Order: sequence, then structure tokens, then C-alpha cells
Amino acid sequence: MATKQPSREELGSELEQKSAEVRILRQVSSDINATLDLQEIYEIVLRTMDELFGFHHALILLVDEDGENLRVVASRGYEGQTLGGVVPMGTGLIGVVAKKRRLMRLTNLGRQRSYIAAIRKQMEEAGRSAELEEAPPVPGLPDVESQIGIPLLIKDNLIGVFSIESAEQKMFSDRDEILVNIVANQAASAIHNARLYRAEEARRAELAELNQTLEDRVRARTAELERANRVLRETQAQLVQAGKMASLGMLVAGVAHEINTPIGSIAANTDIVKRAAEMVKQRIEAADVPADLAKDPNLLLAIETLQQASQTELLACLRITSIVKSLRNFARLDESEEKSVNLHEGIDSTLTLLVHELKKGVEIVKNYGDLPNVVCFPSQLNQVFMNLLNNAISAMEGKGTIAITTERDGEHVVLRFTDTGMGIAPENLDRIFDPGFTTKGVGVGTGLGLAICYRIVQDHHGTIEVRSEVGKGTEFTLRLPISR
Repeated sequence: MATKQPSREELGSELEQKSAEVRILRQVSSDINATLDLQEIYEIVLRTMDELFGFHHALILLVDEDGENLRVVASRGYEGQTLGGVVPMGTGLIGVVAKKRRLMRLTNLGRQRSYIAAIRKQMEEAGRSAELEEAPPVPGLPDVESQIGIPLLIKDNLIGVFSIESAEQKMFSDRDEILVNIVANQAASAIHNARLYRAEEARRAELAELNQTLEDRVRARTAELERANRVLRETQAQLVQAGKMASLGMLVAGVAHEINTPIGSIAANTDIVKRAAEMVKQRIEAADVPADLAKDPNLLLAIETLQQASQTELLACLRITSIVKSLRNFARLDESEEKSVNLHEGIDSTLTLLVHELKKGVEIVKNYGDLPNVVCFPSQLNQVFMNLLNNAISAMEGKGTIAITTERDGEHVVLRFTDTGMGIAPENLDRIFDPGFTTKGVGVGTGLGLAICYRIVQDHHGTIEVRSEVGKGTEFTLRLPISR
């Protein structure tokens, strides 16, 4: 019996259909390969199945990192089902397709479900429920009748499964299987490329973050080293200053020892000469000597000159004694521990040592309040007073007024040193306590004086602040706890 040949109309219709399918497949290929966004790829594939081929229910599942399960990453046409559903390898059509890595097409799935349900019921009625494993829920249509599962492969590497479902029996033809397989292969390639791109982007982002973290760590480490270096310089400066003060203490001790004895003898002899001159004058005035001698003007002038010289020598001895005492009081190097001291005495001793600078035209105004004794290292605070006063004298070029104001503020004492000097430029105020910074010019200052002051005050758990106006003067405020 001869086979009926298709008519020209039928051949034309089939050709037109195939041409349309080719155009669709080309368009799908172009669309999914034009993007590296996974969500866009999923949407293109699922939309193509629904709108162009009439397959309204489709799932895309990818293999988990553990390689034991497939997870739903995109779906279309399912109500009430969320993404993330899991299918174990080997379970259901999807799991079997993944395990065997080949396309499978099934129909009459309702009969299989009915058969399995009947077997389970019989086993339960026979008391063999313990032998039954709990059936894991599988994503998809609950009343599926026809299904195609296509493995998504890159060479021999399984990346997932593409599943098309229908509630109708014998929904899918051989041609449908071919079309779905072509789209699935293109989808697999696009998904693989997009995942590689995403992994590369993640690697770059991680590398950029690591670089940023490394830069942050380098900056933090550099800042830490700079802080350590600054502390080291400050400590070295303090050690140098401490060495100078120690040398000064030894010098003071030697000078005091060498000067005290002779100055005591000079003071005693001067007092004797003064008394002897007074006795001679009294005897002359008592007329116990010849009249011509008593009225001798040269003798009387000599006696008066001797008395004035003796008085001047006594004042000089007292002055020398006062200077030595102030020097010892300023250094206080025999006091290596904290002591409760009167800060006014330390300021006064410092002023005594600076008297030669003050004589050039600097007026000192003392506004001393009622201060309690303060627990501190006296020699260190005296060093602060010396540095602040020296800076004030330099800023005024030897002429002006320094006001020293003290007061108690709760559990603290406040000391203010105000001068009428040239002031400090605003751009330098934040730097004046930095080691090495100086406005005195090259070779004039070391830039360590205020840095040492700042560190000493910090070590005493206090604060030091500065307020200045160019052309009007500067004020340093020390705030120290009374006890620590």
C-alpha cells in the first residue's frame, strides 16, 4: 500500500513552522548569550518555553555545592511554591535525570503515583509502616502527567536540570523534546558563563577588599609606628632632659657644698666688721679719743663707708644663699617619689632663677589663689613652669607682662600663664605640642620644650591647653588633680 504523500499546503505549513522555530531558537540563543546576569538568563529561558512553545510549567535546578542535591533557582507557572526547593540526587524524574545525566520523557505519571500510593497503603495496613521511608516533597505540579527532564551539562560536568511539566497526558512530542533539548543546551552554556563571570567578579571584589584591607592595615600599622616613634622621641627627650636635670642636681649639690661654707664665713666676718665699725664710731662719739681724731672727717667717712660696705656684703650673702636655695628647690632631684607640695613655691623658685631675664623689662603679675598642696613630682612640674615662662619671655622679646593666675576648681587646681607677646598663628596651634616643632627658627630651638610639658602634664593625669591671638599674646592653662 503506497504511503500518502503530504500535500503542497502541508509541506508549506511544516516548512513555515520549522522556519519559525529556527528563528525563535536563534532569538533565544542571541538573548541568553547577550547577558551575564543569571536572573535574566533564567527569565529568558522560562519565558520562551511559556510564550513561544506553550509549555506553561518549567523549573531550573542547579547542583548544590555538596553535589548531593539539586535546588530550584527559577520557576514559571507554579502557584504557592517558593524558590529553594530541594530534590535529592536519584529522587523522581529530576533526580534520576541528574544521576544518569541523560534526557528522560515520561507520560501517565498519575498512574505511577496511584500505584505507589496503593503499595504504601497495603504496607501500612499490613503493619509494615516502619519499612516505608518518608516520601520527600518534590517541587513541581502535584498532578503532573507528562514531564521532560534535560540535564544541563558542560562537557561531562553536570551543573543542573531543566524540567518541563504538564497536567496533560502525552503533552510532549518528539519535536518538543528536540526543541527543549536545544534551549536547555544553550541555557547550560549561558548559565555556566554567567557563573564563571560572577565567580570572577566575586574574586575581584574579594581581592579588592583584601587590597583595601591590606592598605588599611598598612595605614594603621604606619600610624601605630608613627605613634610609637613619637612616644620614643618624647621619651628620649625626657630622658635627655632628665639627664640634664640629674647633672644639674649634682652640680647644685657641689656648688651648695662649696659655697655654703665660705659664704657663711664671709657673712660672719662681715657681721663682725659691721659690729666693730659700730663700736669704733660709738667710742669716737663718746669723746674717749683726742678731739682732733674725733673730728677727723676722713676717719668718719672711712667708718661710714665700712658700715655701708658691710651692709652690702651681708645683703649679697643673703642673695647668694637665696639663689642656691632656689636652685636646689627647683631641681628637687633628691625627691624621686611623689610628694605633696605647694606649687606656688615651685613657681617662685623658677622666677628666682629667671630674674636675670626678667630684669630686661618683663613684669610679673601674681594672682595666686588659695591652693592646697598637690601630690606630684615637683621637679617635673618645675620643669614645665620653666619652659612656659621661658617661652613667654622669648615671645615678648624681653619686654611685656606675664600674669600667673592660680585657683582651685573642685578636685583640681588650675594654673594660667598669660603673656603679652606676639602670639601663635592659628595654623600652628595644633602643632605646638608636636616633638620637633618650633617657631623660633633653625638653630634657635629644639622644639621639645612644649612636647615635654605636654607629656609631663599627661603623666600627672592633667591637661594643658593653649589659647592665642596673633599680636595680643598667649595663655597656657594647666589643670592638675590635687591627688592621684
